[in-house]
Amino acid sequence: MRLRLLFLLIVLSSFHASSQVIEFDMLEMRYDQGHYKSVLRKSKRLIDNPEFDYSYLPKYYKALASLQLAQNEVWLKRNKNALNDATDILTELRGNFEGRKILKSHTYELSSLKKDLEQWASVVQLEGNEQLFLRIKLILDELFLGVPEIYELDEDETVSDPTIVADASRLSDARKMVLEEAKKHLGTPYKWAGIDPKGFDCSGYTSYVLYKTLAKNINRRAVDQYNSSKKIKAKQVKPGDFIFFDNGSGISHVGIVYSTDNGTLQMIHASTSLGISIVDINNSSYWKQRVAGFGSYLE
Repeated sequence: MRLRLLFLLIVLSSFHASSQVIEFDMLEMRYDQGHYKSVLRKSKRLIDNPEFDYSYLPKYYKALASLQLAQNEVWLKRNKNALNDATDILTELRGNFEGRKILKSHTYELSSLKKDLEQWASVVQLEGNEQLFLRIKLILDELFLGVPEIYELDEDETVSDPTIVADASRLSDARKMVLEEAKKHLGTPYKWAGIDPKGFDCSGYTSYVLYKTLAKNINRRAVDQYNSSKKIKAKQVKPGDFIFFDNGSGISHVGIVYSTDNGTLQMIHASTSLGISIVDINNSSYWKQRVAGFGSYLE
């Protein structure tokens, strides 16, 4: 009898491990849609339910949702242990075979989160919160070591051999100047809070290019640049305008629209992994789903 019961438990465990579980599918789907609060609530319920003790997936999504939500200053103040809890979970997953299988099979999610955390660290350092910056940097260095960069997974994301935009003849002199100056710095490395050609972060780069070409002083942070720019619709965007991104916790990144020729939407920006580079937004699932809007400082 005991042997039969043991055999049945093994069979059920194998069935659980190999079959599709709708609760887990819902977690993945809602995380992909950016519903992080919902993912956190649902993952906690699954963790508390003994029926799902056989899987680390609820813990995995609890950690990821917590790291996404922590990028919101108000949420983090209300959930002071969130970073520690997420760190403990990811450390646990990295420390056992089943956990490592989950991490390996969710590489894209981790790569996207890694990029979000890098951008968050840049914003936090710019705001002068050195303690939080070092905490995020430690998470990146210890728990995301070996996670590939998102551009390595997004086919055709980067434009390897950029030329000046094909529709440049229809642009104003000011826009041409901005694009020429922006292109001069291709290959310049990314630097946390960098503001000059020795190294740029995203908003340091955009503010430098605009001042260098048009002697315009604009606010240093990406969110401030978004707020002070003239908002424009996607169909009105021209090369030289700014494009802004939101990772779910507010404006976190900014780039300069480089080309809209032939239906493309290319930007030149300070990438945390590639430095100053050009990316085709429409070919990058990471950037495409995070576009928050467009703004301009040009006529």
